Amino acid sequence: MKFNVHGGHNFKVQGASGCFSETKEDRNVKNLVIAKLHALGHTVYDCTDEDGATQSKNLVNIVNKCNAHSVDLDISIHFNASNGAGHGVEVLVYSDNSKAKPYAQNICNSIAALGFTNRGVKIRTNLYVLKKTNAPSLLVECCFCDNQGDANLYNAEKMADAIVKGIVGKTVEVKQEVTTVSPTPTAKAKSYLSNGDKGIAVKTMQTMLIAVGYSCGRYGADSSFGTGTTNALKKFQKAYGLTVDGKYGNKSKAKLESVYNAKTTQTTKKSNDDWVNRLNAEIKAQGFSTYPLVKRGAKGNITKLIQERLVSVGFNLKVDGDFGETTEAKVKKFQSNRGLTVDGKVGQKTWEWLISGKSV
Repeated sequence: MKFNVHGGHNFKVQGASGCFSETKEDRNVKNLVIAKLHALGHTVYDCTDEDGATQSKNLVNIVNKCNAHSVDLDISIHFNASNGAGHGVEVLVYSDNSKAKPYAQNICNSIAALGFTNRGVKIRTNLYVLKKTNAPSLLVECCFCDNQGDANLYNAEKMADAIVKGIVGKTVEVKQEVTTVSPTPTAKAKSYLSNGDKGIAVKTMQTMLIAVGYSCGRYGADSSFGTGTTNALKKFQKAYGLTVDGKYGNKSKAKLESVYNAKTTQTTKKSNDDWVNRLNAEIKAQGFSTYPLVKRGAKGNITKLIQERLVSVGFNLKVDGDFGETTEAKVKKFQSNRGLTVDGKVGQKTWEWLISGKSV
Protein backbone atom coordinates (compact mmCIF):
# COMPACT_ATOMS: atom_id res chain seq x y z
CA MET A 1 0.00 0.00 0.00
CA LYS A 2 0.96 3.66 -0.35
CA PHE A 3 0.60 6.18 2.46
CA ASN A 4 1.12 9.85 3.22
CA VAL A 5 2.04 10.46 6.85
CA HIS A 6 2.65 13.78 8.58
CA GLY A 7 2.97 15.25 12.04
CA GLY A 8 0.69 18.17 12.79
CA HIS A 9 1.75 21.80 13.19
CA ASN A 10 5.45 22.81 13.24
CA PHE A 11 7.87 24.64 15.52
CA LYS A 12 6.90 28.02 14.03
CA VAL A 13 3.19 27.35 14.56
CA GLN A 14 3.26 24.98 17.49
CA GLY A 15 0.52 22.66 18.60
CA ALA A 16 -0.73 22.00 22.11
CA SER A 17 1.42 21.50 25.17
CA GLY A 18 1.03 20.50 28.78
CA CYS A 19 2.73 17.42 30.17
CA PHE A 20 4.63 17.27 26.88
CA SER A 21 4.80 19.06 23.54
CA GLU A 22 2.39 17.93 20.82
CA THR A 23 4.67 19.22 18.08
CA LYS A 24 7.69 17.30 19.32
CA GLU A 25 5.89 14.06 20.07
CA ASP A 26 3.73 13.91 16.95
CA ARG A 27 7.01 13.96 15.01
CA ASN A 28 8.45 11.17 17.12
CA VAL A 29 5.38 9.04 16.50
CA LYS A 30 5.30 10.03 12.82
CA ASN A 31 8.92 8.99 12.31
CA LEU A 32 8.31 5.62 13.92
CA VAL A 33 5.11 5.01 11.94
CA ILE A 34 6.93 5.76 8.69
CA ALA A 35 9.88 3.54 9.60
CA LYS A 36 7.61 0.64 10.57
CA LEU A 37 5.47 0.89 7.43
CA HIS A 38 8.63 1.02 5.32
CA ALA A 39 9.96 -2.06 7.11
CA LEU A 40 6.73 -3.89 6.30
CA GLY A 41 7.20 -3.17 2.60
CA HIS A 42 4.86 -0.23 2.09
CA THR A 43 5.55 3.02 0.24
CA VAL A 44 5.37 6.02 2.57
CA TYR A 45 5.73 9.76 1.92
CA ASP A 46 6.54 12.13 4.76
CA CYS A 47 4.32 15.19 4.22
CA THR A 48 5.21 17.04 7.42
CA ASP A 49 5.62 20.80 6.99
CA GLU A 50 8.38 22.67 8.84
CA ASP A 51 8.22 25.95 6.88
CA GLY A 52 4.74 27.47 7.19
CA ALA A 53 4.93 30.51 9.45
CA THR A 54 1.16 30.73 9.98
CA GLN A 55 -1.45 28.11 10.75
CA SER A 56 -3.03 28.64 7.33
CA LYS A 57 0.26 28.28 5.47
CA ASN A 58 1.18 25.22 7.50
CA LEU A 59 -2.07 23.51 6.50
CA VAL A 60 -1.75 24.52 2.85
CA ASN A 61 1.80 23.17 2.72
CA ILE A 62 0.75 19.86 4.23
CA VAL A 63 -2.14 19.40 1.81
CA ASN A 64 0.04 20.32 -1.18
CA LYS A 65 2.59 17.72 -0.16
CA CYS A 66 -0.11 15.09 0.34
CA ASN A 67 -1.78 15.77 -3.00
CA ALA A 68 1.54 15.49 -4.84
CA HIS A 69 1.30 11.71 -4.37
CA SER A 70 -1.28 9.15 -5.35
CA VAL A 71 -1.81 7.07 -2.19
CA ASP A 72 -4.30 4.80 -0.47
CA LEU A 73 -4.50 6.76 2.76
CA ASP A 74 -3.41 10.09 4.30
CA ILE A 75 -2.49 9.85 7.99
CA SER A 76 -2.26 13.00 10.13
CA ILE A 77 -0.81 12.56 13.62
CA HIS A 78 -1.73 14.90 16.48
CA PHE A 79 -2.18 15.04 20.22
CA ASN A 80 -5.27 16.49 21.83
CA ALA A 81 -5.61 19.03 24.66
CA SER A 82 -8.47 20.40 26.75
CA ASN A 83 -7.19 22.21 29.81
CA GLY A 84 -6.24 18.90 31.45
CA ALA A 85 -9.78 17.56 31.61
CA GLY A 86 -10.05 15.42 28.45
CA HIS A 87 -8.46 12.01 28.06
CA GLY A 88 -8.28 9.19 25.55
CA VAL A 89 -7.88 8.55 21.84
CA GLU A 90 -10.09 9.60 18.97
CA VAL A 91 -9.65 9.52 15.22
CA LEU A 92 -11.29 12.04 12.92
CA VAL A 93 -12.55 11.46 9.38
CA TYR A 94 -14.36 13.73 6.92
CA SER A 95 -17.56 11.73 6.50
CA ASP A 96 -19.31 8.58 7.60
CA ASN A 97 -18.79 7.19 4.11
CA SER A 98 -15.06 7.88 4.02
CA LYS A 99 -12.91 4.94 3.00
CA ALA A 100 -10.65 5.98 5.87
CA LYS A 101 -13.29 5.20 8.51
CA PRO A 102 -12.53 1.45 8.94
CA TYR A 103 -8.84 2.30 9.43
CA ALA A 104 -9.83 5.01 11.89
CA GLN A 105 -11.87 2.57 13.97
CA ASN A 106 -9.06 0.03 13.95
CA ILE A 107 -6.57 2.67 15.13
CA CYS A 108 -8.91 3.76 17.93
CA ASN A 109 -9.28 0.19 19.12
CA SER A 110 -5.56 -0.49 18.86
CA ILE A 111 -4.55 2.60 20.87
CA ALA A 112 -7.32 1.97 23.41
CA ALA A 113 -5.81 -1.47 23.99
CA LEU A 114 -2.81 0.36 25.49
CA GLY A 115 -5.08 1.62 28.27
CA PHE A 116 -6.39 4.86 26.81
CA THR A 117 -10.09 5.72 26.83
CA ASN A 118 -11.62 4.97 23.44
CA ARG A 119 -13.46 8.13 22.37
CA GLY A 120 -14.18 6.58 18.99
CA VAL A 121 -14.28 7.84 15.42
CA LYS A 122 -15.66 11.34 14.91
CA ILE A 123 -16.86 13.09 11.78
CA ARG A 124 -15.29 16.50 11.18
CA THR A 125 -16.18 18.34 7.99
CA ASN A 126 -14.44 21.57 8.90
CA LEU A 127 -10.82 20.41 9.15
CA TYR A 128 -8.70 21.62 6.24
CA VAL A 129 -6.55 18.53 5.87
CA LEU A 130 -9.49 16.12 5.91
CA LYS A 131 -11.44 18.32 3.54
CA LYS A 132 -8.74 19.15 0.98
CA THR A 133 -6.65 15.99 0.58
CA ASN A 134 -7.42 13.88 -2.47
CA ALA A 135 -6.95 10.48 -0.87
CA PRO A 136 -9.07 9.14 2.00
CA SER A 137 -7.68 10.76 5.11
CA LEU A 138 -7.80 10.44 8.87
CA LEU A 139 -6.46 12.48 11.76
CA VAL A 140 -5.26 10.60 14.83
CA GLU A 141 -5.60 12.43 18.15
CA CYS A 142 -3.31 9.95 19.91
CA CYS A 143 -4.15 11.09 23.45
CA PHE A 144 -4.29 14.30 25.50
CA CYS A 145 -0.87 15.87 25.98
CA ASP A 146 -2.13 18.00 28.89
CA ASN A 147 -3.74 15.16 30.87
CA GLN A 148 -1.46 13.54 33.43
CA GLY A 149 -3.11 10.13 33.18
CA ASP A 150 -2.67 10.01 29.40
CA ALA A 151 0.88 11.34 29.70
CA ASN A 152 1.73 8.54 32.10
CA LEU A 153 0.47 5.93 29.63
CA TYR A 154 2.08 7.50 26.58
CA ASN A 155 5.10 5.93 24.89
CA ALA A 156 6.07 6.90 21.34
CA GLU A 157 7.08 3.38 20.29
CA LYS A 158 3.91 1.77 21.60
CA MET A 159 1.76 4.51 20.09
CA ALA A 160 3.38 4.03 16.68
CA ASP A 161 2.93 0.25 16.96
CA ALA A 162 -0.76 0.72 17.70
CA ILE A 163 -1.26 3.04 14.72
CA VAL A 164 0.59 0.77 12.31
CA LYS A 165 -1.28 -2.29 13.59
CA GLY A 166 -4.55 -0.45 13.16
CA ILE A 167 -3.74 0.32 9.54
CA VAL A 168 -2.10 -2.87 8.24
CA GLY A 169 -2.93 -5.42 10.94
CA LYS A 170 0.60 -5.92 12.26
CA THR A 171 3.69 -4.03 13.28
CA VAL A 172 7.43 -4.52 13.42
CA GLU A 173 10.33 -3.38 15.58
CA VAL A 174 12.65 -0.88 13.94
CA LYS A 175 15.71 1.08 14.97
CA GLN A 176 14.61 4.68 14.93
CA GLU A 177 16.00 7.60 16.88
CA VAL A 178 13.35 9.54 18.79
CA THR A 179 13.56 12.26 21.36
CA THR A 180 10.82 11.07 23.67
CA VAL A 181 9.44 13.50 26.20
CA SER A 182 8.58 11.21 29.08
CA PRO A 183 6.09 12.62 31.58
CA THR A 184 8.13 11.18 34.41
CA PRO A 185 11.77 10.81 33.32
CA THR A 186 14.34 9.80 35.87
CA ALA A 187 18.03 10.38 36.22
CA LYS A 188 20.10 7.90 34.25
CA ALA A 189 21.82 6.44 37.30
CA LYS A 190 18.68 5.68 39.30
CA SER A 191 15.06 4.67 38.93
CA TYR A 192 13.56 7.34 41.17
CA LEU A 193 13.49 11.08 41.80
CA SER A 194 14.97 12.51 44.98
CA ASN A 195 16.34 15.65 46.62
CA GLY A 196 18.44 17.62 44.16
CA ASP A 197 16.71 16.54 40.97
CA LYS A 198 15.22 19.12 38.64
CA GLY A 199 12.96 19.14 35.59
CA ILE A 200 9.46 18.54 34.29
CA ALA A 201 9.13 15.20 36.08
CA VAL A 202 9.73 16.95 39.39
CA LYS A 203 7.21 19.65 38.54
CA THR A 204 4.62 17.03 37.59
CA MET A 205 5.09 15.30 40.93
CA GLN A 206 4.94 18.60 42.82
CA THR A 207 1.75 19.62 41.01
CA MET A 208 0.06 16.37 42.00
CA LEU A 209 1.27 16.58 45.61
CA ILE A 210 -0.08 20.12 45.96
CA ALA A 211 -3.39 19.14 44.32
CA VAL A 212 -3.97 16.35 46.86
CA GLY A 213 -3.12 18.55 49.82
CA TYR A 214 0.63 18.41 50.40
CA SER A 215 2.44 21.75 50.20
CA CYS A 216 5.89 21.66 48.62
CA GLY A 217 6.99 24.81 50.40
CA ARG A 218 7.06 28.49 49.58
CA TYR A 219 8.14 28.02 45.96
CA GLY A 220 5.41 25.55 45.04
CA ALA A 221 5.79 23.52 41.84
CA ASP A 222 9.11 25.02 40.78
CA SER A 223 10.63 21.93 39.10
CA SER A 224 13.28 21.71 41.83
CA PHE A 225 13.27 18.77 44.27
CA GLY A 226 14.28 20.51 47.49
CA THR A 227 13.57 20.22 51.20
CA GLY A 228 9.96 21.37 50.88
CA THR A 229 9.21 18.75 48.25
CA THR A 230 11.01 16.05 50.22
CA ASN A 231 8.95 16.82 53.32
CA ALA A 232 5.72 16.84 51.31
CA LEU A 233 6.54 13.49 49.73
CA LYS A 234 7.42 11.95 53.09
CA LYS A 235 4.10 13.08 54.54
CA PHE A 236 2.30 11.59 51.56
CA GLN A 237 4.22 8.32 51.88
CA LYS A 238 3.41 8.07 55.58
CA ALA A 239 -0.27 8.81 55.01
CA TYR A 240 -0.58 6.02 52.44
CA GLY A 241 1.51 3.35 54.13
CA LEU A 242 4.51 3.61 51.81
CA THR A 243 8.18 3.48 52.74
CA VAL A 244 8.96 6.93 54.10
CA ASP A 245 12.24 7.69 52.35
CA GLY A 246 11.50 10.88 50.40
CA LYS A 247 12.26 9.10 47.13
CA TYR A 248 9.76 9.19 44.29
CA GLY A 249 9.96 5.65 42.96
CA ASN A 250 7.46 3.40 41.22
CA LYS A 251 5.28 2.69 44.27
CA SER A 252 5.06 6.33 45.36
CA LYS A 253 4.44 7.38 41.76
CA ALA A 254 1.63 4.84 41.26
CA LYS A 255 -0.07 5.79 44.53
CA LEU A 256 0.22 9.55 43.93
CA GLU A 257 -1.17 9.24 40.40
CA SER A 258 -4.06 7.12 41.70
CA VAL A 259 -4.94 9.59 44.46
CA TYR A 260 -4.54 12.58 42.13
CA ASN A 261 -6.69 11.08 39.35
CA ALA A 262 -9.42 10.13 41.82
CA LYS A 263 -9.46 13.63 43.30
CA THR A 264 -9.43 15.29 39.88
CA THR A 265 -12.36 13.18 38.68
CA GLN A 266 -14.31 13.91 41.86
CA THR A 267 -13.58 17.62 41.68
CA THR A 268 -14.55 17.83 38.02
CA LYS A 269 -17.85 16.02 38.67
CA LYS A 270 -18.62 18.20 41.68
CA SER A 271 -17.87 21.36 39.71
CA ASN A 272 -20.06 20.21 36.81
CA ASP A 273 -22.94 19.27 39.14
CA ASP A 274 -22.73 22.70 40.79
CA TRP A 275 -22.85 24.47 37.42
CA VAL A 276 -25.82 22.43 36.21
CA ASN A 277 -27.68 23.10 39.48
CA ARG A 278 -27.10 26.85 39.21
CA LEU A 279 -28.16 26.79 35.55
CA ASN A 280 -31.39 24.90 36.30
CA ALA A 281 -32.19 27.29 39.14
CA GLU A 282 -31.71 30.29 36.84
CA ILE A 283 -33.79 28.71 34.07
CA LYS A 284 -36.62 28.14 36.57
CA ALA A 285 -36.28 31.62 38.06
CA GLN A 286 -36.69 33.19 34.63
CA GLY A 287 -39.83 31.15 33.91
CA PHE A 288 -38.47 28.87 31.18
CA SER A 289 -39.74 25.29 30.99
CA THR A 290 -36.71 24.16 28.99
CA TYR A 291 -33.34 25.51 27.99
CA PRO A 292 -33.89 28.63 25.85
CA LEU A 293 -32.23 29.62 22.61
CA VAL A 294 -29.51 32.10 23.58
CA LYS A 295 -27.78 34.22 20.96
CA ARG A 296 -25.95 37.45 20.34
CA GLY A 297 -27.55 40.37 22.12
CA ALA A 298 -28.65 38.36 25.16
CA LYS A 299 -27.62 39.61 28.59
CA GLY A 300 -27.94 38.26 32.09
CA ASN A 301 -27.20 35.29 34.29
CA ILE A 302 -27.92 32.59 31.71
CA THR A 303 -25.38 34.16 29.36
CA LYS A 304 -22.96 34.45 32.27
CA LEU A 305 -23.34 30.73 33.00
CA ILE A 306 -22.69 29.92 29.34
CA GLN A 307 -19.52 32.00 29.49
CA GLU A 308 -18.43 30.22 32.70
CA ARG A 309 -18.75 26.86 30.98
CA LEU A 310 -16.81 28.01 27.94
CA VAL A 311 -14.01 29.19 30.20
CA SER A 312 -14.03 25.87 32.09
CA VAL A 313 -13.39 23.93 28.87
CA GLY A 314 -10.47 26.10 27.82
CA PHE A 315 -11.76 29.26 26.13
CA ASN A 316 -10.31 32.64 27.02
CA LEU A 317 -13.40 34.75 27.62
CA LYS A 318 -14.60 37.50 29.95
CA VAL A 319 -17.51 36.32 32.12
CA ASP A 320 -19.67 39.45 32.10
CA GLY A 321 -23.14 38.19 31.13
CA ASP A 322 -23.05 40.01 27.79
CA PHE A 323 -23.52 37.78 24.71
CA GLY A 324 -21.56 39.97 22.30
CA GLU A 325 -19.30 39.40 19.32
CA THR A 326 -16.57 37.68 21.36
CA THR A 327 -18.94 35.27 23.08
CA GLU A 328 -20.58 34.46 19.74
CA ALA A 329 -17.15 33.69 18.25
CA LYS A 330 -16.29 31.39 21.15
CA VAL A 331 -19.60 29.57 20.84
CA LYS A 332 -18.92 29.04 17.13
CA LYS A 333 -15.50 27.62 17.94
CA PHE A 334 -17.05 25.40 20.62
CA GLN A 335 -19.58 24.12 18.07
CA SER A 336 -16.96 23.62 15.38
CA ASN A 337 -14.75 21.57 17.70
CA ARG A 338 -17.64 19.24 18.45
CA GLY A 339 -19.06 18.77 14.97
CA LEU A 340 -22.17 20.84 15.69
CA THR A 341 -23.91 23.29 13.39
CA VAL A 342 -21.80 26.44 13.58
CA ASP A 343 -24.27 29.31 14.05
CA GLY A 344 -23.04 30.96 17.25
CA LYS A 345 -26.38 30.29 18.96
CA VAL A 346 -26.84 28.14 22.05
CA GLY A 347 -29.68 25.83 21.03
CA GLN A 348 -30.61 22.27 22.01
CA LYS A 349 -27.51 20.45 20.71
CA THR A 350 -25.12 23.07 22.06
CA TRP A 351 -26.89 23.01 25.42
CA GLU A 352 -26.44 19.23 25.54
CA TRP A 353 -22.69 19.60 25.13
CA LEU A 354 -22.48 22.42 27.65
CA ILE A 355 -24.47 20.51 30.23
CA SER A 356 -22.42 17.34 29.74
CA GLY A 357 -19.32 19.14 30.95
CA LYS A 358 -17.22 17.34 28.34
CA SER A 359 -14.23 19.32 27.12
CA VAL A 360 -14.33 17.74 23.67
